[in-house]
Amino acid sequence: MTNNKSSKKKISPQYKAEFLIFFVSITWGLSFPLVKIGLNYSSPIFYVFVRFLITTIIFCAVYYKRLNKINFNDFKYGIFIGIFLFIGYVTQTIGLKYTSAANSAFITGTNIVFLPFIQLLIIKTKPKFENVLGIIIVLLGLYFLTDFNDLNFRGDVYALMCAISYAFYIVFLDKYTKIKDFVSLTLGMFVGTTIFTLISSGIVEGAIYGDLRFDFNYILIITILVNSIFANYIGLIISFKYQKDTTPVRAGLIYNMEQIFAVFFAYIFISEIMNLKQVIGALIMIFGVLTSEFYSIIKNSIINEKV
Repeated sequence: MTNNKSSKKKISPQYKAEFLIFFVSITWGLSFPLVKIGLNYSSPIFYVFVRFLITTIIFCAVYYKRLNKINFNDFKYGIFIGIFLFIGYVTQTIGLKYTSAANSAFITGTNIVFLPFIQLLIIKTKPKFENVLGIIIVLLGLYFLTDFNDLNFRGDVYALMCAISYAFYIVFLDKYTKIKDFVSLTLGMFVGTTIFTLISSGIVEGAIYGDLRFDFNYILIITILVNSIFANYIGLIISFKYQKDTTPVRAGLIYNMEQIFAVFFAYIFISEIMNLKQVIGALIMIFGVLTSEFYSIIKNSIINEKV
């Protein structure tokens, strides 16, 4: 007789990674309307501070046995990466005060189109034709998605700043995770983001504008806990550990499903509905992202079929 346990097929590392990344895209999509709800009770930068403070505490609790072995050189690189994570989260959160959760999600998702141009600045890798074409299409979609005469435009600009900052974050993360200690780098990133948000909240929201607030209630706490545990901690840890088990293209495509989930959850939780012009803009932006990522693959497959 064949042992049932030994006869069971193991899930391949690629499928496991893609399933986990799919889960991440759900949590990231959920985070958009939850943040928008939370901002009814908190100033944006302080909200991000509390969110990352909780994330840092969870990380230290899970990896407490390795904290005494922290490599401070790698920790410093994590703080450097945290600068871009800080800018990304803060601009995205501020933007959600003024624009819809759907708009913010679709614009943030364009970070994948900016990556080749950021790589040109950092590692001198020239963008391909499809990357340039992709960003042109995305900008066209952004024109339809955004109403330039509306207050939303201010929030959309912040979301675009977030997308560019995330592109820098992804490039530096890809560069350093291959050569640096995971725990040291990640802890530095979380601690750096926490400190940067605390200082900037105190200066900008406290001293300059005098609008720092945190109305402690169960709704605010639920939104922060869900985002800290699932979107921040679990989402980032999964992306660090498992993205290497699939291809960048497949991972990028799954990650960008967060836009679809953001629209779905925004409708469920805050009754947000996109108008026809916004839907057209969002579809054009998705086409731009797909063009940037898949143009060469489709072109090469067509050429190979003809040969």
